Amino acid sequence: MRFMSGVVVAVGLLGCGAPEGEQVPFETVGHTDQEIVGGVEARPNSHPWIVSLQQYGSHFCGGSLVRVSDKEESDIVLTAAHCVYDGYSNVTASAGAHDLYRPTSTQVTARVTVAVHHPQYNPDTTMHDIAVLKLDKPIKFDTSVAGACGQSSGMRPNLAPRLAGSNTRVPVCLPASGERVAENTMATVAGWGLTREGGYDTSSILLQVGVPVRRHQDVANSYRSEGIVIDENAMFGAGYQQGGKDACQGDSGGPLVIRGAQGYVLQGIVSFGVGCARAGLPGIYTRVSNYIPWIHTQIRSLSAVR
Repeated sequence: MRFMSGVVVAVGLLGCGAPEGEQVPFETVGHTDQEIVGGVEARPNSHPWIVSLQQYGSHFCGGSLVRVSDKEESDIVLTAAHCVYDGYSNVTASAGAHDLYRPTSTQVTARVTVAVHHPQYNPDTTMHDIAVLKLDKPIKFDTSVAGACGQSSGMRPNLAPRLAGSNTRVPVCLPASGERVAENTMATVAGWGLTREGGYDTSSILLQVGVPVRRHQDVANSYRSEGIVIDENAMFGAGYQQGGKDACQGDSGGPLVIRGAQGYVLQGIVSFGVGCARAGLPGIYTRVSNYIPWIHTQIRSLSAVR
């Protein structure tokens, strides 16, 4: 959630690209730092899978807790590759947070010990912008339903009936491999990023915004004029044609979720955009369903929870 050399080049990656002190030269890609635009404060604990990735106590990206076994705990977080591509020293993950300036007893923090970004991640094209993080200790869930995922205590706007409980730490559900989300499906993005393009202040309060999934061809055409290729297998766009609502820098790596039969499903990871909430240029998200076998392989090799 920090400006990088104050330079903005073509693509503004939404999460500063790297923790402070480990950033790539700005010539490769410029990073602007922003957060949820046009959103509202999330109900506390209504995104119980979201984590704040921090370095030296400063938030720089989001992430999501995922289930790794039948045990009600996890030491694995999914985020964007660009968040950790340049290193992850002194990076921690805080779960159960709402106001980062006022931690509560429900907030749990663990250190990131391993970060594996997708082997084909390309920082120039942002293709395959996904990474798996291993924590030094498992974060215990407080889900009221054993084996559950994606349970929320009433996400706003309340488009769907509330799911059980008032949980503070719950894993998000993963989509089926290869699953595609229909255009115009409403999705919810949450994060502690900037609240306007070109802003300096990230939000200490967890914000969320509802955005519709866009038709691939429209998104591809819009970004082609910016010299950016949108690969339908690896990414998708979500936002309004008129702009105004979007994820922004500092939200990078955070979850885009859609309500499914079992709970909220992690369909997207905040990846990049040109500016924030601009008309005709929706936010771009890593398509999680494209990486399910790879994610499971990483979980098997990294997780200490059995």
